This record gives sequence, C-alpha cells and structure tokens, in this order.
Amino acid sequence: MRLTQVGIERLPDRIRLVGRVKRLSRGSVPWAVSDAHFAESSDFANEIRFEFSREHEAFVSDAGDAFAIALLLPSMAAGEPLELEVPVSESLLFELAGIRDIFHTWYPRFHRVPIHGDPRATAPALPRGRSAATFLSGGVDSFYTLLKRLDHDPLPAPMRYMIFMHGVEQSLEDSEATEASQRRAERIAGRIGVECIVGTTNLRSLFPLHWERYYFGSALAAIASTLAGGLSYVCIPSSFTYRHQVPHGSSPLVDDRFSTPSIRIVHDGGEASRAMKTACIVEWAQELVLENLRVCILNSGGDFNCGRCYKCVRTAVALEALGVRGRMTSFRDASTEHWDRVMLDDHPVLTAENLELARERGAKPALVARLERVVRRIHRYDGVAAYAKNSPLQHLLPVYRRARELAGGRPRMH
Repeated sequence: MRLTQVGIERLPDRIRLVGRVKRLSRGSVPWAVSDAHFAESSDFANEIRFEFSREHEAFVSDAGDAFAIALLLPSMAAGEPLELEVPVSESLLFELAGIRDIFHTWYPRFHRVPIHGDPRATAPALPRGRSAATFLSGGVDSFYTLLKRLDHDPLPAPMRYMIFMHGVEQSLEDSEATEASQRRAERIAGRIGVECIVGTTNLRSLFPLHWERYYFGSALAAIASTLAGGLSYVCIPSSFTYRHQVPHGSSPLVDDRFSTPSIRIVHDGGEASRAMKTACIVEWAQELVLENLRVCILNSGGDFNCGRCYKCVRTAVALEALGVRGRMTSFRDASTEHWDRVMLDDHPVLTAENLELARERGAKPALVARLERVVRRIHRYDGVAAYAKNSPLQHLLPVYRRARELAGGRPRMH
C-alpha cells in the first residue's frame, strides 16, 4: 500500500487529519481490506481519517507517522509493499521492520513485505506542555491504567487527558448508541478531573482485520500519534500480564516500538492480572467503577453490558469474588446459569486468574468450587486435544471438538 499524501482539513467545528492511500494491486483481501471502500474511488485509492474537535486543533500533528503505523498490518495482510511517500520519524521507520518481523513470526499469513520510506529531515516540534493520556473504553484494563497513572504510579508527565474514539470498538457503520458511551466517558473524566479528548476514525471500516487478535494495538498507537502535538505519553492498557504473553493485537513486545521522539507509546498494566485489576479499581474508586464499568463486546459500542458474553461473564465472576456484583447496575442479565458454558469458551488463563482471586479474597465456597470445576474441565479438554494432535487419533480431533461443543462448549485454543 502506498501513502501518497497527508493533510489537515479544517471544518467549522472539527479538525480532520487525512492520509491518502493507494492499493498497489487489485487482489481481493476481504479479511484485511474493505474492497467496497476502495472500489468507491476511480483511481483505486481511499483516505484514512482522524477527526477531533477544533478545541484540540493544536494537538493534531500532520506528520506521516500515524498513517505508517496504521498501514503496516494491512499491507502485510495484502502482501503489498508499504510505500511511504510522506517522510516519517527515522526511529519509527526502523522499528516498523522489527514489528513486521514479529507479526510475521506470530502469524505467517502476514507477509514479510518490504518497507520503503524516507526519514524526516527535521523532527516535528515537541508538545507545548508535557501531558499524558490513556485510552478509555470503560472496561477493566482501561479503568486500571487511568486510575493507576492518575494517582498511584504517575508517568513522568501528568495524566491530564483520556481519549474516547468513535469507530474503534466497532466500525462506524456498525456502532450503535456510541453517543451514550461518549457521555459516560465524559462523565468519568469530569468526576476524576481530567479532560476527555473525543475523536472519530474510519480505520476499522477501511481495514477490517480481526480487531483483538491483530489490529487494535496498531490502531490505538496510530491514533495516539495523531495527537503528538499536545501529548508526551499515551497509554495502551494491557490485556494480558507479563507472566502470560500470547500473540495478540496489543503486546509489550510491539506497542512501545511505535513511539517516536515526539510521543511515547506505553503498553501499560502488564504487571497485574485482569482479576487483580478488577480488585484494584474497586478498591481505588468503588462507586465510580460500579456505576460506569462497561466491558461488553456485543453492545456495538453502546452503553450497557449484556451479561452473557465472555467479557461480561469474566468480569461478573471477579465482581462476585469481591462481593460487589450485586451493586452493579449496568448488567442487563444478572443470571449465572450460563457462566460455566461461557467460561469454557473463554481464555483459560483468565478463568484461572479469577479462581486465584476467589481463593485469595475468601469468596463463597460455592463460587470457588464452581471455578475449580470449570478449570479442571478446561485442563482435561486441553490434555485430550494435545494428545490427539500428536497421535494417530489426530483425524478424530474435529469430531471430538464438535462433540464437546454440543455438550456445552469448548475452551478457546490460544
């Protein structure tokens, strides 16, 4: 893919950063590139857009860094060289090759494509004031990073901002009721005394890569880089601990390498499990968290928790272990009958972390026993699957997996 031009458009109430992108081939890559979007342009080109309120105009940097970050994985997925006709940070240009090699090693379907570009002759001006920000979705990881860096473990620059982006949790076309989520984010910002930077991007519409597995760390780093005119540090909240790292869209092995001399990207929170993060944020700001925690993956960016998806269930289990689940008001379904089935489909490590929390916090014996039973079932399944995969019985593994699914679910294989 080729980045041909970067510019700023000033609208009456918005500032829009635009990067013109051109596909280098016409081959269809439906899992990586929205061919429908690119086909709209007669010259087989399209635009990556980031929009913010005019009040944050001074924050927006017209450097090509954000677009180089955003285009790396789509270029690799399409098997096209990444060609940057707009100069970018010399350090970023160097790091992109290493990031490419990491993702190619994790996922060979991402091609090890050439990267062509020129470094900027001079560095852009540094932010006028040293300030830090973090992305806030309203979930456990982002709440933890916000509260931790605000009061308990500050960065070298003070945490003055949080970032809420439309078009991130869901594509712009699929988002529903995101205005309510924005209002909630602004309410949180007001309660804790930081400013909420609200923006919009079409990244997820243009490049429909699997968000969690591949792309969200790159996308958030790209968004952060667009704000290098006003921010010194931006945190990307971690999903997994340093103890348990897996190939993932956001990783401490990758995220920090998107930094430039203008802005430091910080993969944050890997020192704590998700269960322990839940305990910390409840301890640090119980009322705020229980009123505003939003973790659901099925709400299309909306302002509620379904109570039935794997993120809702793993969070509800942790809150139950802490004895505060009954005080949550944002779960539409408060039942627990489906918990075992959903936990069997969730990442085994996260279920084991909830069991560890329940034991440490003296949770009800029935909950501890339930979690122990689920973890044992996961281990049994993984053991049988591993044996079959390395034996003459491997051809029966799909049949076994299907039988397990029909019997009530099967754990994710990560």
